[in-house]
Amino acid sequence: MRLLNGLKLLPLVMLAGLCLGCSEDKAVVVEDSKDRRIVRFDVASANVYVVEENGHRLMIDAGNPGDEMRYEALMRESGIDPATIDFAILTHGHIDHAGTAAFFQERYGIQIIGGGGDTPMIEAAGDVDLCPTSITAKLLHMTLKGKQYPAFQLDREISATGGTVDLAEFGMTGTVIPHSGHTPGSMVITIGSHAFVGDLIRGGVLRPEVPATHFFMCDLEENQRRIAEIMALEGIRHWHPGHFGPFPTAAVGQYLTQQLDE
Repeated sequence: MRLLNGLKLLPLVMLAGLCLGCSEDKAVVVEDSKDRRIVRFDVASANVYVVEENGHRLMIDAGNPGDEMRYEALMRESGIDPATIDFAILTHGHIDHAGTAAFFQERYGIQIIGGGGDTPMIEAAGDVDLCPTSITAKLLHMTLKGKQYPAFQLDREISATGGTVDLAEFGMTGTVIPHSGHTPGSMVITIGSHAFVGDLIRGGVLRPEVPATHFFMCDLEENQRRIAEIMALEGIRHWHPGHFGPFPTAAVGQYLTQQLDE
C-alpha cells in the first residue's frame, strides 16, 4: 500500500522537481519607497533578496550552487552591481540558501553573515541530513542526496544565544533574530514591515501565495512555536520565504491555526 501511494505521488514529486529546478528566472520589486528598495530574485524557486537602504545594500540568502551567473544577470538587469552589495545574511546554511555564498564572497568581497550554529554545516559544504515532512518530501529528498556547495568561512557568526542584532551597525534599519527552529543557526531578518523567514515556512508549489509546511523540518511543533513568535512581532505585514510566496501575516495566521487544530 505504501508503495502504491508513493507511485501515485510520483507525478506530484516530478512536478515539484520541475517547479523547483526549471522555473523561469525573475526579478520582482517588493518595495520601492522613499525609505528603501527591495528586490526578490527567483532562480529555480530559490529566493534571494537585495535590500537597498541608506546608501547600503544587503543580500539575503544565496540560492543554489551553479546558479551564480543567473543571479548575477538578474541583479544587473535590475540595476544592481553585485560589487556594490556590502554584506549578505544567510537565513541558514542549507544548500539552497548558501550555495552561491562562496562565489559572491570571493568575486565581489561581499561579507557573509550567518548563524554560528550552522558553522559545522557550512564547513562541511552543506552535507547534512534532512528530515522529510511527508512521503512527497521523502521522494524529493532522494534527488538531493550527496549534493554540496563550495565551502566557505563566515565573516561574522551570530550566536543563537546572543539575542537580536540591530542592523544599525550595518547602516540599515531592522533586526536579525536568531531562530534555531529549522537549523541550529537559522535566523529571521526583519526590515520595515517585512520578515525574511528562510525555510520557517514556504509557499505552495502550485499556489505560491498560500503558506505551507516546508518539505524538510525536524521538529514541527518547535517550528509552529517559532512561527507564532514572528507572528507576535509588531508591524510585520509581509512574509518572504526562501521558496515561493510571499504572503501577508493574516494568511500565515490562518495556516498556523489550521496546523494547531490538526
